[in-house]
Amino acid sequence: MSIMETRMKLVVRGDERVEYPLDAETVRLGRERARTVPLNDPLVSREHAELCCVVGDARRQVWEIHDLGSTNGTYVNDVLLAGPRRLAVGDRIRVGNTVLVYEEIESGRGFRNLVAVLIALATLMGAIVAWRANVAIDEAAGARARGTTVLINLTQHETEVTSSLYQNLSAFTAYAWHLAMTQLLAADAQQTRDADWSSELEEDRLRQANLALAALDLVNVDYVRRADDPTAAQTFDRERFFATNMAEVATQTDLDYQAHYATSDREATVAERLTAVAVLLSVAIFFYTGATLATSWLKYVWAGIGVVAFGVGSLAAVLIEVGTRAG
Repeated sequence: MSIMETRMKLVVRGDERVEYPLDAETVRLGRERARTVPLNDPLVSREHAELCCVVGDARRQVWEIHDLGSTNGTYVNDVLLAGPRRLAVGDRIRVGNTVLVYEEIESGRGFRNLVAVLIALATLMGAIVAWRANVAIDEAAGARARGTTVLINLTQHETEVTSSLYQNLSAFTAYAWHLAMTQLLAADAQQTRDADWSSELEEDRLRQANLALAALDLVNVDYVRRADDPTAAQTFDRERFFATNMAEVATQTDLDYQAHYATSDREATVAERLTAVAVLLSVAIFFYTGATLATSWLKYVWAGIGVVAFGVGSLAAVLIEVGTRAG
């Protein structure tokens, strides 16, 4: 029987990993140097066991092992051979103190090359995601700092407007008091019959009137409420004064600190999500690396998990970026 391609191997797993490709139709295990797989083990017989390829073509090989009458016997998966037995990938063959594993040889370097490309892609995507997360962190910190600056400026402007309001209220209070005194003195002057006393009252009334006008000059009259009833007292609209002045300041200065804080929170959330994506991409790289080290069908499982992790991570990164731009 002609074997077109070596597809299987025995791997000795000890202090050092040694591989023996099964490249002949019959392979013997023993202590003689002439044996295909020489084993330096005193418990191994000179001719211990033999492997035969019972099915061999370019796509599939099936090997069978049987003991050659060894002193200590041959074990497959810790079961003593009583006759020929076909091997399955991953079977452990124990002869003496030596354990060999029946494994499949990769057909070419295609799989490893593919995994290498996948690792490179995951690494590149991880670097991009990490960079974008750092940008989001910087933007979040910058927006938070700007919001704090705006909040400080807002407090300063509110203090200034409040101070101006109190100055207007103080002047308006003085105006209202002097105006009331003027009206009282005028009423007293009309009621008195003493000419001298009436003259003094008139002088006091004029003085109070002048003081009222002087106080009124310090008041922003746009906010003085004049009641429809002439006898009703005038009032100063403090709420409209504060709101109008703050609105005027807002036209010249940014006072919306909440918008900056909202931007900071949004970018911080983006950074957190991208960090999670970066971790997921790292998981993909971990499984890709495991696929290069795994044997038999396990390497495909590891690679498959890596592909899923990479796909989910990449999709999440795209959705996060699209959501950020749309928001």
